[in-house]
Amino acid sequence: MVRWSSFVYGGDDKGRSSRRPSQKNLSPFLEEEEDSDSREMESWEHSQDDHDDEDSLNSDEDELCSIESSVSSLTGAGSKKGKPRRPSPRKKELRKGRSKKPAMSASEEKVEMQDIERGAKDPLVVPFPAAPEAEPRTERSSKFAGVSERLKTMKSKLSFKSETEPNELKRSQAARNSQRRVYYFWGTLALVVFIAIIAGSVVIAQRRGGSNDEANEIIPPTADDVQIPMTNREQALMDVFETVSAVGLEDEGSPQFKAKEWMFHEDLLKLTPSATVPAQRIAQRYALAVFYFSTNGTETWSTHNWLKGDECSNMYWTGISCNEDNEVRALAFDNAGIEGTIPEELGTLTMLENLVLKNHPRLGGKIPAGLGELTVLGQLGLYNNALTGGIPNELYSATHLNYINLQNNQLQGGLILRIEKLRNLERLILFNNNFSGGLPMRQLARTGIRFLGLSNNNFAGSLPEQISNLPLLEYLYLDGNAFTGVIPPNMGRLTNLVSFNFDHNTFTGPIPTELGSMKRLEYASVQQNSLSGEIPTEIASLGKLRTLNFGINALTGKVPDLSNLSSLKHLHLHQNELTGEIPGSLSQLLNLEVLFLSSNNFEGEFDQIFGAANLKGLYLSDNRLGGTIPAGLCELDALRALFLDTNLFSGPIPECIGTLTDLRQLFLFSNKLTGAVPNSMGELRKLTGFGIENNNLGGHVPEGICTIGSLNDVWADCGGQVPNILCSCCSTCCPSENC
Repeated sequence: MVRWSSFVYGGDDKGRSSRRPSQKNLSPFLEEEEDSDSREMESWEHSQDDHDDEDSLNSDEDELCSIESSVSSLTGAGSKKGKPRRPSPRKKELRKGRSKKPAMSASEEKVEMQDIERGAKDPLVVPFPAAPEAEPRTERSSKFAGVSERLKTMKSKLSFKSETEPNELKRSQAARNSQRRVYYFWGTLALVVFIAIIAGSVVIAQRRGGSNDEANEIIPPTADDVQIPMTNREQALMDVFETVSAVGLEDEGSPQFKAKEWMFHEDLLKLTPSATVPAQRIAQRYALAVFYFSTNGTETWSTHNWLKGDECSNMYWTGISCNEDNEVRALAFDNAGIEGTIPEELGTLTMLENLVLKNHPRLGGKIPAGLGELTVLGQLGLYNNALTGGIPNELYSATHLNYINLQNNQLQGGLILRIEKLRNLERLILFNNNFSGGLPMRQLARTGIRFLGLSNNNFAGSLPEQISNLPLLEYLYLDGNAFTGVIPPNMGRLTNLVSFNFDHNTFTGPIPTELGSMKRLEYASVQQNSLSGEIPTEIASLGKLRTLNFGINALTGKVPDLSNLSSLKHLHLHQNELTGEIPGSLSQLLNLEVLFLSSNNFEGEFDQIFGAANLKGLYLSDNRLGGTIPAGLCELDALRALFLDTNLFSGPIPECIGTLTDLRQLFLFSNKLTGAVPNSMGELRKLTGFGIENNNLGGHVPEGICTIGSLNDVWADCGGQVPNILCSCCSTCCPSENC
């Protein structure tokens, strides 16, 4: 770059005078320099030194040297590093002669002062003496003229350099612009290459892992996308985790991801697979952690001591039991606030024998297929939850199972033929679900089934005769389904049967007499079917029978002698078409607690049933019984419910009824009773229901009855224009539209 100080002063920066222009006024300074040069030329051409031409020549030579030095500094000529060129011998002589210049006269000094004053107006103008009038050209004049010509030439070079300097600046600026364009080009090219690499990576990833609308979106990488390499310990743990979990390890927020991160960074045991810490130990701890996070252990569990210490320690990890080898053998939670889903990873607990998760209404999802890997699993209790789906086929591979309880869920599907693989199965409990289809009795016969509970599902079809091939069967519950057809007679071969319930189906035909062969039978119920015929007398041989429920059918005939049923507590024969008198043999059933004979066609009097001192409920409503209400009822001091309504009873209400102080319900309506209501009935302080309407009773309801605090339902003939009875506390007075 041109050094402006050399241009003005000639030479380098040393010895600059105070006349150096400031950088911000550089352009006006250059214009002023050109004007000064013009004035110097003009002044020089019209002046001659009258006193000494040699001295003028010397002065011009000095000026010429100064100008040449300036030109050299601008054009790069001369010595290196910007040093001024060494003066020639001629210049040295001129400089020596300058010191010998003679003194000027008064007239010369006057002219000199005028020139100085004229030059002072412009500090850059070099003062020259005023030019005398022209004289004839001499040798010196010629020499002086030569110098003048050289001076003109140098002046013109300086003028040309000054004129061309803007062009040099323009060329320099153009060069810099060109360099910028080169930088912009390469920078843009690098950016395009980077974007192309990213786009290619996304396309390759899409081709490998499938594509969808979200995956097709190109997302530039961020700092969060940079994966930090795992440590050797983490990689060793990850190898184990991948054998346990098929999905979820990289899905942030999944139970598997949370369990992985916990074992990586938070597990205080800091386990690492080694010779002393086998992979199964790692897998067990990881699977339990997945279960914890999958069932919302951090939020809803009633126990919060998991993920602390050793899982087989008695101090921590409630609900877990381990064997001597620190392997989990039992996992059991009852009403512990568990919610969410049961993870597949539990299938890793290969030594698990008992798995019980019950009474968790917010525990949903499907039964994990991985449970089929638990070859030593004996008990599976997942009941009173909200599980959905069906029984996974893989579960039938857990051949050591002897107990399956899935009741009270929302499960569906059917029992498949593979159930025969469960040779050790003894108890299958599926109450209150949505299972459907028929019963694979032939396959069930190949198991060790003892308890088959299928109540309240959608099973249908007839009961297969192969049911007789279940010789070990003790409990059979098929109530609440859609079974049809007859009860197979060969069911009597189930000699180990203790209890069966066929309620709420559509069985037809008679009650098989073969049932009398079930000597161990304690509970027999076929309520609400369409059975017909008479009650088999063989029933009387079931000495262990405690409950006999043939209610809500179409049975006919008389009630056989049941006096041998010494263990009988509940006899339900209601809503049939039974006839005859109530057999006196019933009075021998000393353990009888409930006698339910309502809605039949029984007739006559009853006065021989009062030996059952433990009778709590006597239901004889809606028959044709007559005569007076026997006073022997007052001997049943354990009685809580007495229903004699809708019969043909007459006469007064026995006074002694007031002694049945444990009585809660007393209904005598729709008979032909007469007389007054006994005042002793005010002693029945536990009454909750009392009905005496549609009779011929008179007087008034005793005030003692109206003061019973628990009594809210009182009916009497206190209505109409002329009431038969007065009642101040009746809830319903008859006759009325409510009666």
